Amino acid sequence: MNRIGLAILLLFSVALLKAQDIHFTQWMHAPHTYSPSSIGDFDGVYRFHGNYRNQWSSVTVPFVTFGGMAETNELNRYVKGLSGAAGLVYDITGDSKFSTAHLNFGAGYKIPVADSLGEFRVGIQPTVTQKKIDLDALKFDNQYNGYYFDENLETGENLPRLSRWYFDFALGAQFAIQVNDKWKLRGALAAFNLLNPKQSFFNNDDIRLDRRYSTQFTGKYKHSEKLTIEPGIQFTNQGTYYSVNFGSLVSYDLSKSKYFKQGVFAGAYFRAVDSGDLIFGLDYGDLRAGISYDINYSGLVPASNYRGGVELAVIYIIPTETKIPQYKSCPIY
Repeated sequence: MNRIGLAILLLFSVALLKAQDIHFTQWMHAPHTYSPSSIGDFDGVYRFHGNYRNQWSSVTVPFVTFGGMAETNELNRYVKGLSGAAGLVYDITGDSKFSTAHLNFGAGYKIPVADSLGEFRVGIQPTVTQKKIDLDALKFDNQYNGYYFDENLETGENLPRLSRWYFDFALGAQFAIQVNDKWKLRGALAAFNLLNPKQSFFNNDDIRLDRRYSTQFTGKYKHSEKLTIEPGIQFTNQGTYYSVNFGSLVSYDLSKSKYFKQGVFAGAYFRAVDSGDLIFGLDYGDLRAGISYDINYSGLVPASNYRGGVELAVIYIIPTETKIPQYKSCPIY
């Protein structure tokens, strides 16, 4: 009975998860997943970011997610304020190897604000998606011949299709402002799945993908020359489901020169009624790398034993060329 209860609990939790779009714990290091307005929002010519997530390995077959995006501000040469991006997000879950692949394209545009009061950005992200299930990876009761499991027997299952393709797009906007020499604030919002695409494997036109609305507020507080505090909160709603992530990172600057950045960061975020997330990472030149771990405290604890998932994030920026002064700076003794 305990095993049956755990199985039911797990299936219910999986149902809740799959009713939502793919998401990452380190959403601040996966900007393409929270708003298309983030496209081009970096100091440099190109930005590359990759994400990997492995979840629920302590409970069942792991849910594995990969994500990556490449962005460029080179388009700014032709159209002032324009940026472009392309990327892929791939997710595979459970025994059925149910997979979701998003091929993303996007464009961001920076709109000048009078008197340098801040920076306003908008973005659009068209997406082509494939969802697929592998019935050969599953076992059914019809394949039991009375003595043993026989994979050559018919499953008795009849799905009209085992994959589904659809097109969709997202829109986003954000505003950032340097309040004073200590505080910088940013707010962003976005709407995904605006076309409510059909997604049923049974060709049921009433089963559509719900729109997802995402809102973030983040800040940077320069406590000292070395220490920066970066609080943030994210609210996401999709259909009848929602999530709230809130927390903060603390960064410490170890740089010995303003021309080569070095530092470390750490912090904690909390996903309401689900998990606590510990994040650690480093900055080295134009590279930022982070690792996080989810401590699960949802209703799945009897099966998860508080173990959630590990996640990795890497961001690399190719900067604009910086002219370094042609002289040495010698210390004064």
